[in-house]
Amino acid sequence: MCLFHSYSPDLATLGEDHWSLLCSLTDRNSLEYSLVFLILVPHSFGRCFDMSFSLCWMGGNDALQRQNTDLFFNGTSLKSITKAGKVSSLKLFPLVENKLTFQYGGFNLRWTITVSPRTKTVKITGRQKPSEHPTNATKDFLALLNPAEVFVCENGTTFFHQDENFFLAIGHTLRFPLKLEGRSPTMFLVSWMEMDPNVLNIYSLTVYHRELGSYNVFTEETTERNHHRLSALDPCSHYLVCVETADSHSFTCLSAITDPDVPKDFEVTTWNSSCISLSWDCPVNMKYSLFLLTVFYLNGTDHIWDEVSLWLRDDTFEFTLSDLQPCSRVKFGLQTVCQAGLETGYSKMVLNEGNSGHSNIDTLLQTSFGPDNYTLSWEVGNISFISMFRVYHQGELQGTTLLTSYTVGGLLPCYKYQAKVEALCGENVLMNAKTVEAHTGSRGVSGLRYRSNDSTVVWTPSTLQQTDVAYIYKLSLENGPVIQSSRLFDTKLPLPLLEEGKSYVLDVWEECGGRWESEPSHLCFERSNSSFEIHVRAAEFTEDPELALDYDRMGLVMVVPWTLPKDLEEELRIKLAQIFTKKMQELLKDFAQPVQVELESFEAADDPHTEIWFQSFDASRPEKVLLPVSDQLHHIESLNDPNITVKNGVIYWDAPDLCASSEHHFCPPHSLCINTLGSFSCVCRQGYHDVSSVTLPAAALRPVCKEGGFFSQCLEKSMIGGITKAYLTSRASGKVQVKLNDGRCSVNETEKLFFFHIPRKSSQCGSEKQVNGTHITLQNTLSITLVKGQTISRRDLKVVWKCVYPRYYVSNARVASDTLWLSSINLVEFNSSLSLGLSLVLFRDSSFTRSYEETVSLSFEDTLFFQVSLQTNSTFASDVLLQVESCWATESPNPQDEVQALLLLDSCPADDTFLWMSVNGHSQISRFSIQMFSMPKRLHIYFHCLANICGPDEDCSKSCTSEVRSKRSVKTEARNKKLAAVVSAGPLVVDMRVKSVQPSVWSEHMTAVFIVASSISLLGLTVLSLSAAKAIMTYFEQQQQ
Repeated sequence: MCLFHSYSPDLATLGEDHWSLLCSLTDRNSLEYSLVFLILVPHSFGRCFDMSFSLCWMGGNDALQRQNTDLFFNGTSLKSITKAGKVSSLKLFPLVENKLTFQYGGFNLRWTITVSPRTKTVKITGRQKPSEHPTNATKDFLALLNPAEVFVCENGTTFFHQDENFFLAIGHTLRFPLKLEGRSPTMFLVSWMEMDPNVLNIYSLTVYHRELGSYNVFTEETTERNHHRLSALDPCSHYLVCVETADSHSFTCLSAITDPDVPKDFEVTTWNSSCISLSWDCPVNMKYSLFLLTVFYLNGTDHIWDEVSLWLRDDTFEFTLSDLQPCSRVKFGLQTVCQAGLETGYSKMVLNEGNSGHSNIDTLLQTSFGPDNYTLSWEVGNISFISMFRVYHQGELQGTTLLTSYTVGGLLPCYKYQAKVEALCGENVLMNAKTVEAHTGSRGVSGLRYRSNDSTVVWTPSTLQQTDVAYIYKLSLENGPVIQSSRLFDTKLPLPLLEEGKSYVLDVWEECGGRWESEPSHLCFERSNSSFEIHVRAAEFTEDPELALDYDRMGLVMVVPWTLPKDLEEELRIKLAQIFTKKMQELLKDFAQPVQVELESFEAADDPHTEIWFQSFDASRPEKVLLPVSDQLHHIESLNDPNITVKNGVIYWDAPDLCASSEHHFCPPHSLCINTLGSFSCVCRQGYHDVSSVTLPAAALRPVCKEGGFFSQCLEKSMIGGITKAYLTSRASGKVQVKLNDGRCSVNETEKLFFFHIPRKSSQCGSEKQVNGTHITLQNTLSITLVKGQTISRRDLKVVWKCVYPRYYVSNARVASDTLWLSSINLVEFNSSLSLGLSLVLFRDSSFTRSYEETVSLSFEDTLFFQVSLQTNSTFASDVLLQVESCWATESPNPQDEVQALLLLDSCPADDTFLWMSVNGHSQISRFSIQMFSMPKRLHIYFHCLANICGPDEDCSKSCTSEVRSKRSVKTEARNKKLAAVVSAGPLVVDMRVKSVQPSVWSEHMTAVFIVASSISLLGLTVLSLSAAKAIMTYFEQQQQ
């Protein structure tokens, strides 16, 4: 052991970078030296040392350009960043082993360098012992530096090699001149120290990137400032940034990486109440080191109460968060991470709402109000998370509800209130809360009368406790113009200037909050001592601006001050045409000749106006003879209708756009507001259907618009379900026969709906009943048979509703899903030490030796051979068995697609071409076959199976009897004991070309493959699962051909 040191007995005489050199001869035969340099730094309070270690080298006469001479750092040549006659330097990464190799004169000199900033030490290992003393030639090189230049190896300088043309050294400094100020995926912002701020200097920046073992120039730029932004870089990439000042003798470099790009397609793939599965894809340029996933746990007010960071190093791009506690709310953030040594770059965080949005209350608003009440309505992302809603008025609990609307009553008129709705999960777990400002309206004034003795009109307000109340009035001559209008805050109106003997009309509105007006109170009176006729009617409105129209065209034109919605269905257009035609017919009923009016078209005018064009004919003549437009306009003008003005050959409807007055009228969700000449109507948007005529309780706002044609309600004492005729006619033409359960109770039919409303007692209408330890399930089935001519088709559609009631209380049904669906190959934890795999494979023939591994096109005459297998993964689980419980097909990779063709249900065939090729539940493999078929959209077909794993003490066998169609499910307790997963295969393409063998025809006995619409009420949980019947699909397909 030998010790070389520079030591001062007085610590006060030590410089900031005083160091000692410790070397040990680790192997006398190999002459391998291990050297540890101790850098002693005095400590002072309030100061942080930024100590930078660098590699420095300099040569003259192109020292590194000679043959067999090169300098390598971590395997990359530094020859390209060497400047002849200048000190080149490269800042070192700390805490990593840096490999340095110097090729010189046929020899390779190697060292390993490790910098430890925390302990202020540098460890150098190699066969060639470095020197701490510079040679004269090195001193001459360093003497070339300008005094203002920083020699970045100025402290603790240790020389690896020195000769008359070249030196190589390591050292540190506290004033490293180059700094990385900021970075992004495509940019570096660097700054440097100026040699002399009073002198204008030109700085050259060179950016290198590593390629094939050397540094190549990426870009070269110049600037006069002491900072510069380098752009157009690649994300998650390594670069050298070097700065050189004109007329200087130093070339300073630092190594840096750009931040990575964000990951792509970050989404939730599957979820249920206890786990959430995520997937994503790598960044656009495919460069990353790993991913950082942050799980945020939220409370009911969307505040984060805990977060967990997970470093994901595998390349599956998938993650499953399992064992979630009931009523948990989580959201996720994902970042791409790029690492080089200790330098780490992070992309921006991509957020995913996880399951937090499912329990959020959306669009909380006041939908109506009265003088003593207001009604709130809201929507929730997924009702399966919600057990009830609590409604607060002015901070006090008003009540709870399972519906998404609530009316608060018993209030004062013309008041503003604060309302809040809370969504709860389980017994009392707050999931989300929203507040809204609500208000009541005015009752209007009463006792409106004229006092002739002082020519004053007086009235009584709706309540004496009102605040911020005003009164709007409009005074006009009877059948004449308005002569006075204003707003006042008193309950009496002096009218001293009225003329004797003339009749006047006064309208008075009570206004609260400057926004909400009552209906007007209407008073007709004369200037004499008597008053007469008090009644209420709608307010009148001023005329719209005059529009320039083309009235040279023959026919009547009415202009209304609103536009029609663009997505009006044909049925609604016909209804509007009837309303406008009826109105024009009424205006012309006393015309000199009988009139027949026909609406010709709706045409857009200057926004926001619409032109309605009419043709009017002489109704007394069989042939269509047009009547003079001018005579009809004169007649309409003579009617003095307050809502109509005739100008320049055009009829103007002067009443306001009621749909635009959102302060007065509201339409329910998924509906449109349509003006109807003096009134308005709310109609369902396209794709939605009105079921308000059969839902309970009667809706305060109509229509009640349901998407897709299905609707259901699981009430405390009864069950309601139905299907719209529009849904059926959109999928098949012709008549249908509809039967509920066994037919003992009839199905109600309206103009637009088939529906049933039956009591909960299962025996009255043939409902199927299932009971377990916690819930009662009541199932009702509508059988819908297509009738073509006098023939009843055996291609039936069955719609099944399930109401699941807790045995303790009843909750309202909603539409949602809480079923766990996994990917096509699943690992299932059988116990704490075994992981078993499930897979679904499609084979080419009954030998089950060759499988399909890519998209294939098959025809109707082909047979599909499937194998569901249990992979024990080299474990000792020889006594574990496999049971395939259900199989179905979809037109997308999503097993939970709304349209499904059911093949197997409760381990029993649901398709008459289904054939078992092995005994299900007796081994770790189940095989079956089915004939090829098609689905409605004629897209690629994917197959999915739900399989159970049975332990040695469980019964995996299943006996299918004739009663299996009416008793479709195993008890919930038994199913929950089995481990289960979903596996998938596909896609297949149906070849629609006709071959010699036609597709198989359904046999006379009806095979029940059906659409299921189920409503499950479990703490507010409702499940809707739609599966399309293969039979009805094939029928539709043949109809289209």
